[in-house]
Amino acid sequence: MRGTYALARVVVIRGAMARTLMWIGAVGAVAGLIVPSLTGRAHGALLGGGLFVLAALAALLQRRRWYAARARAAAKAAFAITVEPPKETRPRLARANALGLLGGMAATCALGLLGGPAAGLLVLGYGLGLLLAAALLARWERAHRTVLWARTEDGRLFGRRSRIGAFATTGPAAGQVRPVVHGAGRR
Repeated sequence: MRGTYALARVVVIRGAMARTLMWIGAVGAVAGLIVPSLTGRAHGALLGGGLFVLAALAALLQRRRWYAARARAAAKAAFAITVEPPKETRPRLARANALGLLGGMAATCALGLLGGPAAGLLVLGYGLGLLLAAALLARWERAHRTVLWARTEDGRLFGRRSRIGAFATTGPAAGQVRPVVHGAGRR
């Protein structure tokens, strides 16, 4: 990677996407419990509980080896990079995925009419599994005293593997970066 470019923490990106999916799933599950469905609340909740566990396990195990291989192959970040603070990464991803968030909530609420809370619990379980995977990646970072970064263009880290660039590493102090203050200072 040559030239000047911006990097965002891989753990923050995965965590932000996991929290988005958890919100979508929670809204869908609540909507499925409130509105009467074709399967009924009891059957929908029972089916949703099983789907929740399966989705959480699938998300936890998905791409685990791929991320581990990327982490091992990551090169030290160049001097000419800009690291994006987590407090700026999360709102940027929320703005970029706002339409998807609304569409996902609408879809899980609509599926709540058919299967009760099952669809919402499925999405909630997947989000929880991704959050646990991000926590395991953060644990790996602490154990190796390094921080993993991806280019901000690779912001979702859900797309095709071939479209995601190489990861970069820095020391743990770079993970504590604070946003640059724009405008007037504090008084």
